Amino acid sequence: MTEATNCCVLLIEDEPGDASLVRQYLRASPNLRFELIWRENLADGEQIIAQQKIDVVLVDLSLPDSRGLDTVRRIRKATRVLPIIVLTGHDDTEFSLKALDCGAQDYLIKSSIDTDSLVRAIRYALTRISLEKRLHESEQRMGMALQSASLGLWDWHIPSGKVIFNDLWASMLGYTLDEVGSDIDIWKRLVHPDDWHLITTSLEPHLRGETELYSAEHRLLHKQGHWVWVHDTGRVLEWDFHGQPIRAVGIHQDISLRKASELRDHLLVSALETVEHGVVITDIDARIEWANKAFETLTGFSRQEAIGMRPNELVKSGKQDPAFYQALWETILAGNTWRGEIVNRRKNGELYDEELVISPVKDQQGCIRHFVGVKQDVSERKRMQTELWELATTDGLTGFLNRRHFMARLENEFARVKRSNHRVAVLMLDLDHFKQINDGYGHPTGDAMLQHFAGIMRAELREIDVVGRIGGEEFAIFMPETDAEPAMIIAERLRKVLADTPLFIDKHTIPITVSIGIALMHADSGTADCVLTKADKALYTAKENGRNCVRVWL
Repeated sequence: MTEATNCCVLLIEDEPGDASLVRQYLRASPNLRFELIWRENLADGEQIIAQQKIDVVLVDLSLPDSRGLDTVRRIRKATRVLPIIVLTGHDDTEFSLKALDCGAQDYLIKSSIDTDSLVRAIRYALTRISLEKRLHESEQRMGMALQSASLGLWDWHIPSGKVIFNDLWASMLGYTLDEVGSDIDIWKRLVHPDDWHLITTSLEPHLRGETELYSAEHRLLHKQGHWVWVHDTGRVLEWDFHGQPIRAVGIHQDISLRKASELRDHLLVSALETVEHGVVITDIDARIEWANKAFETLTGFSRQEAIGMRPNELVKSGKQDPAFYQALWETILAGNTWRGEIVNRRKNGELYDEELVISPVKDQQGCIRHFVGVKQDVSERKRMQTELWELATTDGLTGFLNRRHFMARLENEFARVKRSNHRVAVLMLDLDHFKQINDGYGHPTGDAMLQHFAGIMRAELREIDVVGRIGGEEFAIFMPETDAEPAMIIAERLRKVLADTPLFIDKHTIPITVSIGIALMHADSGTADCVLTKADKALYTAKENGRNCVRVWL
């Protein structure tokens, strides 16, 4: 796919909003032009594949007429040469790998897609399917040649340049003996230009009598136009009276499969080196044999430092108890994949949250030989989750629980009261004449007063007491394991401290008081809301009695 070539993309997606985003991302590509065909179900997508040329397929795995990996299998069955990119809403490493095993070339998390990532994935998928196709074709051709033999013989008369090849040498390159001829020049013409130095580096010293054997790995051009990797070995058998070589004999062994495997291994290693997740491979005793670059970035340990060590000798934080690790080992030694979250420690001592997946790798006899761990730093995600939880459950000004979450906590406490039949004191608090502060000094000063009051409550209340901001200047407290008399003592102390502690702000001294109503929660209280209503009525009584006082609902 060149910069000027249109790339025809088939998008199979039943969500119009997601389809619209994909269309926008493709249109935003600065260098490549894309033609997008959108279908909302797999059946219509299969019809398009059968009717016209498609360069790449983007497919959601949750469609009206197909779900999960069967979707990939159906597309792969329809065409073996079409790149497939899976669009998924979940960051599930194992499921994504299964999608690749079923024939997909890549996968993208919907929430992480943008123009760059989408175009890069399309480029990668097209390149990968091309490489897979070429490798598959090469493996087929080599398989046919290896059915007849694995070695090709050559016998070279050096002074004349004449050479005798056997049938196997010729068939290895797709020729008959008649087509090959008997001149050494045919071999020279077939050698890859970049490989001549590999040959001469070993052949010339041997022809001078300096080495016992000639050996080189190089490529020869097959009749069909591809390159065949051979391991070429030979020896001079005859010399003349002047010490010049006369005859050499050798063999060509087809090593294309080995080279393809090496290339595939290199590709896999390269892929593991480019992923953002840390990948570590250990032996059965958990000693590290290999780790990628992301592992170094994640942990701060170099690969040289990590090789031969156990992960728990490097990054163990001590935050997990022995039972945690025992359960982990029981899972993987049973041949199952373990996944979970763990707190680890970087080389510099910094703790971080890690999402970890450990999979056992078995040999052909089914024995576990290695473990592969995939590590992802989720500290930022955990931090954001905590922040979102705080935003959803707390009042942003005072830091206390908001009304909804306070009521949920109060209802949970009431359920506990009904089980254990203990008492809980519930307080309703209202700042007296708070509106006058807002009207006289402005809302920023009013906010400062609320924070001033919140600070006093934190100092005076116990850690087990739960506070919520119910309204503008209204607060509620429930005190576990507290009866009326101690609740009155705490409320009076809180009232007095506030009355004796004015707010100093902008050269102003602003006093304020609080009215407090108390009700008791017990097993026969009806509901948590009923108790809060009683405390509110007690608060109303406190206001009617001149404010700045505490009243109990009896």
